[in-house]
Amino acid sequence: MHLKLIEIKEGKVRLKIPDIRYYSGDKLEPAWAPIFYNPRMSVSRDISVALIEAYSLASGRSRIRICEPLSATGVRGLRYAAEVEAVEEVVLNDKDERAYELERENASLNALEHRVSIYNRDARALLMEMAERGDKFDVVDIDPFGTPAPFVEAALTALKHGGMLCMTATDLAPLFGVYPGACLRKYSAVPLRAEFSKEVGARILAAFTVREAAKLGLAARPVYTVLTQHALRQAFLVRRNKSEARKLASQLGFARYCNRCLYRDMVRGLACVEAKCPYCGKPLKAAGPLWTGPLWDADFSSLVEECYERRNYMSREGLKLVKAVRAEAGKPALYTTVTALVRLSRAASEPSPARVVRVVEEAGGEASLTHFDSKGVRSSLQPLELVKLLGLPLNANWCVRPGGIQGR
Repeated sequence: MHLKLIEIKEGKVRLKIPDIRYYSGDKLEPAWAPIFYNPRMSVSRDISVALIEAYSLASGRSRIRICEPLSATGVRGLRYAAEVEAVEEVVLNDKDERAYELERENASLNALEHRVSIYNRDARALLMEMAERGDKFDVVDIDPFGTPAPFVEAALTALKHGGMLCMTATDLAPLFGVYPGACLRKYSAVPLRAEFSKEVGARILAAFTVREAAKLGLAARPVYTVLTQHALRQAFLVRRNKSEARKLASQLGFARYCNRCLYRDMVRGLACVEAKCPYCGKPLKAAGPLWTGPLWDADFSSLVEECYERRNYMSREGLKLVKAVRAEAGKPALYTTVTALVRLSRAASEPSPARVVRVVEEAGGEASLTHFDSKGVRSSLQPLELVKLLGLPLNANWCVRPGGIQGR
């Protein structure tokens, strides 16, 4: 292959990867290497190992076949084969011949040839061919550089009934509203710049997948979402059930937001009518179509945490994330931040997110922290109501009247 390689260890596998320093100098930019490997994504891969085991336990499938059609060095798929007992076979694939050869070398390095099949094909062509001949998978994991959108339909067709679709999105700027045109082009949705933009992006990605599945008569239900520093990961349970697909599609809708008083809500339905804020009367901004249902299955999130905790060799950062995800599963959608609350008040400093959660719960409301933002708080109350409950002095633009908190 004539590549400059180094050997590393991640999880329980050893890997030969391109020497990033040789290819990118002092910048350590993984994208500059001839075969992509990002060491900063190891936390995401740690969580994915726990996710696969959790799926095996939840589905009762003790012999799992996985396809990773965009596998580069093969690290993710090799870790599945080496670290999850229920994994019977992993199909690795990359259309780059150098990546294909490196995957073969890495499989041999870990003595996993008997559990790994390796292809040198176009990802979508391989998935469609496997589906057409009935050689389907329990799990398909799409891990591209950028958007997963072009691969979702082919991945869905290659899944068994009751299978799990996992995907990574690293094009976070479009999803989070920095480049709305790119988001519209890739996901047919309008994002939003707000304190909860990350959740809106996750819900846009989920809605895209639900729509793609519904076109095929499949029901793709989101069961897990996690945002690491560099990527958004989601998992869906996929069933061949048109009635269930219609029910899931009925949970598509829009998020609405007032950038004056920070009111937010979600409405179902694909016809978004212009509306005014019920608190201050300003026109609401809309984002979507997006998924208005749960981003997490609470029981499944707890199982992912349990599977992670059993592996003491994995990162503490990943453990912190899965614990945070489990804690926020089932809590109210569209978090706010303590920074945003201070914008509405004359408070000299931000209250701690933990204090906000405690005060809301003591008042009988629902609340939690969120892994999306270290300053974020999920709450059943609107931001202005939170400011009042916390006893923060309201900004001069607001007054309390019998009908509620209103703008002057």
